[in-house]
Amino acid sequence: MGILAVFVAGCSSRYTVSSPKYDAYSGEINQHARLIDAPPRRVFEILTDAVNLPALCPKGTVVTYLSSPPYKTGSLVETRIEHIFSLKWLSRVEAVDPYHMIRLVFQSGFFAGGTEIWELNAEDGKTRVSHTIIVHPKGFLRRAAWLLKVRRKHDRMVEQFLDNLTLLAEHTAKRTIP
Repeated sequence: MGILAVFVAGCSSRYTVSSPKYDAYSGEINQHARLIDAPPRRVFEILTDAVNLPALCPKGTVVTYLSSPPYKTGSLVETRIEHIFSLKWLSRVEAVDPYHMIRLVFQSGFFAGGTEIWELNAEDGKTRVSHTIIVHPKGFLRRAAWLLKVRRKHDRMVEQFLDNLTLLAEHTAKRTIP
């Protein structure tokens, strides 16, 4: 057990944060942020538009809005990842503050009981986008999988998603400027 503890301790990622802002939640806080040269309204519209979503998702990731538009409290979102291993989960939108915040709760799957938060903050004419998940995988095997593989895969996929969001938001923002 001691060898495993040493090995797992070395698996920490730079995206694992601590913040009193999330004290109401239980679990590990994993956060990614990006400054995007586009207004919050445009970033929010892209994040909540089923047509744009496939262009944002990394290869092997499929996100499907199960509820009819518009994106609102109660909307259901299914995510499926097909890479080396498969993961699938269902999320429910718990809160939406248009152009500022979206909060979802993982209903089923690997992250069941966890929370996902998208925050959009105007900053010097740009948008600071933060993606935060608070998770506490249940059971020894899921916790080990999170520590040894899933967290790193999640980190890479969210960074790719934010890269794609940046490209799309900045490209379309520049096209709309007269």
